Amino acid sequence: MNAPSTHALCGKSRSHAIRALIPALCLFIALPVAAQSTLQSIIVKHLTTSRDFTLKVAEAMPAADYGFKLTAPQMTFAGQLVHLSQGLTYFLVAFSGEKPNPGKPKSESKEDVIAFVRQSFDDAITRVKALTPEQIAKTYKTEGGEGSGTEFLLGMLDHTTHHRASAEMYLRARGVTPPEYQF
Repeated sequence: MNAPSTHALCGKSRSHAIRALIPALCLFIALPVAAQSTLQSIIVKHLTTSRDFTLKVAEAMPAADYGFKLTAPQMTFAGQLVHLSQGLTYFLVAFSGEKPNPGKPKSESKEDVIAFVRQSFDDAITRVKALTPEQIAKTYKTEGGEGSGTEFLLGMLDHTTHHRASAEMYLRARGVTPPEYQF
């Protein structure tokens, strides 16, 4: 009987095991990169939806009511939209280390505010598309606090939602039904 030696079998098993591990190791290394790309594409998708929905909210308010406030200490309707749009810059400067310089519209007229909102979102979408997985995973220290790139991106979306919801309450207070929510 010519049975293979135990030593020869172990060598073949080891070789097969290593060959089987190589794809698993490649997958283990590639998954974090793919996850970051997926996170980035999800953020871009939601920023785009947020832009479109925010513009619908902005369009719904009559031009004459852009100076409306719910209460004296609150921002005007225009102010809510401007602040929401400026916030995009504040969250994204963490990635560049720049000082925030969000700009502002020419005036708080409906036309100027809508143009500013659109441009602010378009700039933010462009900046998020350019981020690397390493930038998204990195931890940053800013004047506002410390967090990962992921946290800053999620905070940006959360801030946008908060102020857009406030703007929707302004619409309701003026008898305007807000546009249907988009996700």
